[in-house]
Amino acid sequence: MKIFSDERLINLGIISGTASKDSGSGREKQNTDKFFSSLNIPADKILGLKQVHGDKIIPLLTERDLSAYRASEVHEADGWLLGLKGFGVMILTADCVPLYLWDKQGKFISLCHCGWRGVAAQMPKKAAKLIKDQAGQNCEICAYIGPHINACCFEVQEDVAGQFDPSSIIKRDGKLFVDLTADIVRQLKECGVKMEDIKSPCSCECTCCNKEIFFSYRRDHTKDVLISFAYKL
Repeated sequence: MKIFSDERLINLGIISGTASKDSGSGREKQNTDKFFSSLNIPADKILGLKQVHGDKIIPLLTERDLSAYRASEVHEADGWLLGLKGFGVMILTADCVPLYLWDKQGKFISLCHCGWRGVAAQMPKKAAKLIKDQAGQNCEICAYIGPHINACCFEVQEDVAGQFDPSSIIKRDGKLFVDLTADIVRQLKECGVKMEDIKSPCSCECTCCNKEIFFSYRRDHTKDVLISFAYKL
């Protein structure tokens, strides 16, 4: 099992990352329970979502937020803003981007399931702004862009391409491809995030290309998904 993660978060007391496919599909509770147990993280402290490919972000900053989460049976959203210690959040991906954003003090971390619709709806920018609302407008934000489908494989039609900034579109052999990393980086830079604080070591790890490591909906058309998480010690 491999976990794609950013050591900057470990140094802030946040355990996080995206697990390779040999951890099992995140749709199966027995797989997620086993995965978190292997990391000595209580599975009942990890909260999940019903992802809908939107841009809604759920705050988990106070005990009141936690109570509101527990009072509802359905949590339709695609992102988290976590501030509570002793809890973690989880998203599931199979080509979409697991995006981690946090302030440099590690008080707040956002974990977002950024499908192309979420990226087109400016979800990365929204998450960065939510962190600044909590940590202060002058806070410095770091970003980690986890494994996802890369521009080599993400072919789209004109209706989808038209929803992105032209700088994120690649034309090749008469076809159109979206570079999700490029669009996320563009949005974050517009929010004042410095380029040197944005890491995307997985830019060479396309989920669609790497069948041995990742699940991919575009490649396999199955419902198997990777586990991405952030747990605040």
